[in-house]
Amino acid sequence: MKNYKITKLFFTLCFLLAFASCESNDDLLEETIKIKATNFTKTQLIKLHGGSDKSWKLSEVILPERFIDLPSSLNKACAVDDTYTFSISTSATYQSSEDIKIELGDTRCFETISDAEHFEGKLVYAPDTLNGEDLIETKLILEYCSIEDRVDENGKAGTTTRCSGDSFRLVELTEDRMVFSNATYIGEYTFGYVFERI
Repeated sequence: MKNYKITKLFFTLCFLLAFASCESNDDLLEETIKIKATNFTKTQLIKLHGGSDKSWKLSEVILPERFIDLPSSLNKACAVDDTYTFSISTSATYQSSEDIKIELGDTRCFETISDAEHFEGKLVYAPDTLNGEDLIETKLILEYCSIEDRVDENGKAGTTTRCSGDSFRLVELTEDRMVFSNATYIGEYTFGYVFERI
């Protein structure tokens, strides 16, 4: 009877050790499956600008939950009817800053706190090399402003402009979708913008 209890205890411990080992292997496997965000080649960047200009719409604004409903936060609902046109680098070495042509739609983003708004964007291209491969780091710099007409206590009219901005690296790119984010790994997005091809 004593041998039976010892044997049972031994097998229980083996089972628990095996289970714990599998769980840590799963964590290790999950770490190895993650795909690190890297920069892109000139050939890959053709998907972004189409060889000259290519238009996209902002289909998702990635924000932590606490920022989503703030009146000063950019959100998908207001930006979905805007058009963003991205251009190829004017520099043969892809070391340049290119303006993004932004056409705002009818839905305003900051209408509850402003009378008008203004958006400006740039793509900043910077050459990079990784393991002997020529890559281009591509950053989106987006500035958005709310503009409010005011009259002070003396009856003098004026305008108050409040601007915010973001700078995110291109981390994901296909023919029909691109993501600019602060992410280290593909899919682990805390902040960023997702664009879909028009």
